Amino acid sequence: MFSKTQWFGGSDLTLVLHDYGTNILFAMGTGSIREALDHVTWPVHLQVQEDAWNEITRHATLTNQRLMWRMGWSGRSSATPPGPTVRLSAADVPALQELYADGQATSEAPDFFHPSMVTDGVFFGVYDGTALVSAAGTHLFAPDEDAVAIGNIYTMRGCRGRGLGRLVTSAVIEAVKNIGTVGLNVRAGNPAAIHLYESLGFVRHCPFYEGLAIARII
Repeated sequence: MFSKTQWFGGSDLTLVLHDYGTNILFAMGTGSIREALDHVTWPVHLQVQEDAWNEITRHATLTNQRLMWRMGWSGRSSATPPGPTVRLSAADVPALQELYADGQATSEAPDFFHPSMVTDGVFFGVYDGTALVSAAGTHLFAPDEDAVAIGNIYTMRGCRGRGLGRLVTSAVIEAVKNIGTVGLNVRAGNPAAIHLYESLGFVRHCPFYEGLAIARII
C-alpha cells in the first residue's frame, strides 16, 4: 500500500503519497516542506500541522482549510456488537458511492474515497434490502508497516440513531486490532463523531489541518 510514497527530512517527518489520483502530503515540522513540494503533482491534498501549513502558504495557494483531530486507538478491547455487518468487496463499490452521495448536499460525505481502498483495505457495511445504509473502512492499510488509518465512515441520513456507525466502525477495528498503530482523523467541529470514537477506545493525539494546495509561481 505504501509502494508509491516518498519520505523527506530527518527529524521532521514529511511524506508524499502517490497511490491515489491526488497526491497527499503529510507533514510534522517544516524543514523538508520545500523539497517535498518539488516532488508532487498539483493540486495536493494536505494533512499537516499548523507550522507546516504556514510554511506551505509561502509556496502555494491553500484552500478548504479544516481543523481536524488525529486520534489513535488505545488498544482497549472493542468487541463488535451483534449486527448484520458484511465485509465489503469491489462488487460493493457502486453501493458505497451511492451511500456517500447521500451526504454531499450537507458536506458530511467522506471527501477522500477511492475504489481501490476497498480491495486494498478493510471495509464493512450494513445493508437495508439492496441499499447500503452505513459503512466504515480504511484510508490506508499497511500491515507491513504496522499501521492502518480508519476512515470513510458514513451512515445514511435517514438511518441514523440506530447505532449503525458504531456497528461498522467496531467491525473494522476488530479486523485490524492486531496492527500496531490504528488511527483515524475526525473534524474538530464534529463532537458526536469524536464522542463515538472515544467510546470505542480512541484518544486524541494531535490537532492538524486538512486542505488543498494549488501551485503558484514562486
